[in-house]
Amino acid sequence: MGNVEITSVPQSNPTDCDVSLAQTAMEDSGQQGVTLPHTEGEHTAVTQRSKFGRVREKLQSELRGRYTSLCDGTPAGPEVRSHSLTHSYVELLITEGNVQWHDDRHAATRPVRPPSDMPTANEEVTIKLDDIFKPPLSPDCPQVKTVLTKGPAGSGKTASVQKFVLNWAEDRANQDVDFLFVFPFSELNWLIGRSFSLSGLISHFHSSMTSESDNPGLDLSRSKVVFILDGLDQFNLPLDFESISVESDINKEMPLPILLANLIWCQLLLPSAYVWVITRPAAASLIPIDFLPQQQCLTEIRGFDDTQKREFFRKRFGDQSLVHKAIALVMKAIALESSRNLCVLCQTPWCCEMLAAILENAEAGECVEIDTLTQLYTHFLLVRIGLKNDRNGEHSESIREVVRKLGKLAFVQQERGSLIFSESDVKECGIDVSKSSTFHRLCRPLDTGCEMYLEEKYRFAYTGIQDYLAALHVFLTYTNKRRNLLLQPTTLFDRLKGTFRRATLLDLYRCSVDRVLRNTHGSYDLFLCFLLGLSTTPNQTLLDLACLGKGLKVTGSKVITEITAEYIKQAIKSEPYPQTTLALFRSLRELGDASLGREVRRYLTSESRWGFLLEPDQCWELADMLWAGREMEREVFMEMERLSWMRRMSMWGFWRMQTVLGDRHWQVY
Repeated sequence: MGNVEITSVPQSNPTDCDVSLAQTAMEDSGQQGVTLPHTEGEHTAVTQRSKFGRVREKLQSELRGRYTSLCDGTPAGPEVRSHSLTHSYVELLITEGNVQWHDDRHAATRPVRPPSDMPTANEEVTIKLDDIFKPPLSPDCPQVKTVLTKGPAGSGKTASVQKFVLNWAEDRANQDVDFLFVFPFSELNWLIGRSFSLSGLISHFHSSMTSESDNPGLDLSRSKVVFILDGLDQFNLPLDFESISVESDINKEMPLPILLANLIWCQLLLPSAYVWVITRPAAASLIPIDFLPQQQCLTEIRGFDDTQKREFFRKRFGDQSLVHKAIALVMKAIALESSRNLCVLCQTPWCCEMLAAILENAEAGECVEIDTLTQLYTHFLLVRIGLKNDRNGEHSESIREVVRKLGKLAFVQQERGSLIFSESDVKECGIDVSKSSTFHRLCRPLDTGCEMYLEEKYRFAYTGIQDYLAALHVFLTYTNKRRNLLLQPTTLFDRLKGTFRRATLLDLYRCSVDRVLRNTHGSYDLFLCFLLGLSTTPNQTLLDLACLGKGLKVTGSKVITEITAEYIKQAIKSEPYPQTTLALFRSLRELGDASLGREVRRYLTSESRWGFLLEPDQCWELADMLWAGREMEREVFMEMERLSWMRRMSMWGFWRMQTVLGDRHWQVY
């Protein structure tokens, strides 16, 4: 970026040229009604403000181009349809967290709060998206500088980030912020092993910005700057908080994990900065509580309530008949004796989006029955690749072949822990990017804003699709070749055993459960759900109709499913981490295990041997499982059981559970 120079003229008797230059500088910088400069120092200040305004406007223009639209797939063609983010965005429920979420997890026992002292709805603080960094009402409370927001997959975290950025870029909100920079952790993975300065990292992700050396007058330390770090759970290295040093030079290079840790602890590297970190719950503990000392530092995105579901479908569909159909399908679970899982799933905006795409392509009079997350993704995949209503078309077999190759690509990237892949990675799996419309239906090029990549980068276009396709590849590889891709032999004997002994489906399932148990950051949670879900009859039927798994039904699957379910239940009993336990409960739901509600109840009643207390969002999900499994209808909970529940969770967690169950007209006695 070139520097615009304003030539200084004598201080006295300003000429018409002086006035013109000063007025131009004020217009560029957005400063109206400012006294005309009469000194060389004032001329310099106007010049700097003018440059400041131009740099800010270029950054806003870049961000507007990147975040104006939400990408959404349509089966009508290979291109990707975009919805206006401003038009389609539905305000999500964001609540203020509590430091107890982190502190109380390690307390084995504590006094039980009496029912009269439980939190009330008025005590739960909700936050508007644009007010994440809103100054505290009390002058005694320090300003929040670092905010950690967590939410499950598909809850709208990234969409909220995009809306926050777009509101700033379009001058709709937070105009006191001078600069706003976005660093997605999935893209930061490509920089692992390199050293960066903060100014260099800004230039890398935002081509509209230049380094401090090119803009010596642009001083970030005197500006209000917001950094957004999206997707902490996707980062392949731990942040190095132990190596933090008192460093204030934003041009000094350091390893990436140290730089990011210094940035989060922004009081050291850039005191004027505000940092917003977004993650899934499993990775929230990667940031030590010492770096989040205030209650307001923790927030939670909880997705849609019933009112927001209705608003989403009204914005999503132009056809009012589809609006009524979607609302009826989602909400009938409460009124009718049908499955309640879909109602629970559609608390996440992404599940609502998938359901909307499925209903748009449903034939007249077609009854859409969806009970699990795997079924929802299977329907959505068939819609996206065009096999839902055209199973025997001219190009159907070539589409299926590309889907199988994409499954291989997804599994390779899953094993690497990467969400982003290069064009050469795609070619290694036998896909021609320039000729495959199916590839562009499921993947999208990466718009990074930088020009440092030697080749095009891509990622799967939809949340969870990589996990689903990876699970599909593992499942089809087993059914076709009886190979267990999850087996990781560590000795020569293991390799020989794997060569001469055919893999069993039970071995495959156990390996997938073990992957979840070993990975506490949730990288394989969705993968496990999909792999187990693909073995159920409804999903196999759908895959058969699309000829993706024709004639490949596994034998003896009912017995194997029961053994697998028992293996998962035993793992739940010995698993210390609540977030991993939740992943195991979700996998039981995908298997259609009838005892899910009883297992949740048994888990809540048992005493924690490790002292980990359930957090509010975890209690919320467990309450949904109890409701969906009709466990609350079978037997009234006794006072002693209620007290044992309260010893497993924080007061806010128990209040959340009562809120969910109470909303559905049940009470805990």
